[in-house]
Amino acid sequence: MVNASLLIAISSGGDNAELAEQGIGMDHVEEMSVRLARRLLSDGHRLAWGGILGDPNQRLTMRLIDSAHQWVDENAASQVDVTKPDTWPLVNYSAWDSYKSISDEQINKLVGICNFVKIDPPSVAEAELLASLEPGRASRLRSDALTAMRKLSSAQVDLRIVFAGRIRGAKGWMAGILEEVVCSLELGKPVIIIGGFGGCSRLIADYLSDLKALWPEQLSLAASADPVRDATLTVDERDQLNQRMGRARELLNEYRTSLNTKANVSGVSSDELLLVLPSVNENAREIINVCASIAKKLSNK
Repeated sequence: MVNASLLIAISSGGDNAELAEQGIGMDHVEEMSVRLARRLLSDGHRLAWGGILGDPNQRLTMRLIDSAHQWVDENAASQVDVTKPDTWPLVNYSAWDSYKSISDEQINKLVGICNFVKIDPPSVAEAELLASLEPGRASRLRSDALTAMRKLSSAQVDLRIVFAGRIRGAKGWMAGILEEVVCSLELGKPVIIIGGFGGCSRLIADYLSDLKALWPEQLSLAASADPVRDATLTVDERDQLNQRMGRARELLNEYRTSLNTKANVSGVSSDELLLVLPSVNENAREIINVCASIAKKLSNK
């Protein structure tokens, strides 16, 4: 057992058509997610997930919950206290209005297994969230809630691991994996970026691997554009959004420099981070071992 339990965010997902460019599909991503989850749970860590656990129709949802149930049943040393959610193995961060799909019955059944954290868009009255909204306004609030969710989860987790991920058609202001990585970097939190499963993480990994690489156009704001939503933005709000993307590029450029010139980045060996970064690396066992090694070293600090 490790000396201290970490709360580790696992971010994945994706689109089959996009992932197919790497000869990979969502089945591979789901299998990797479950294998990684089981290893980290067996090492005594807790896992955080954004959004997907709120959808009861997702196969990965039930597989992760089953893994957590198995861990609680088999790990005699676990100290899960049903009155203390910070001891439960899973945390689901769920943004408005996706969290509406989570019933009270589901939440009650998962007491001791999964703590559901619901996040609303900032500075919006509850009455408006309950009202019938115009499509543009509703889409805008969903994007704001997703950003708030990613900021909150990044503040609360000890480590984030990302792989795969949707590139185009994201529901938020920018690709979800990109925004999660940026939120973590902004807070100085360690991030493991795995490029070998394609998707958004591959684009980020390829950029980080080459000091001379240009920013990938596929990670631009245009890739996540929503004409109906974006029509509600004022000129100042558009400028703010462009500034946010500029800041994202700046943070990833700084991270790239650190990865390639420093021994440690956010308390993690750059050598280990670079081991799982290449987009040609699809050795799941090796990747899981590296992630577990990093988590163990962080927990022992």
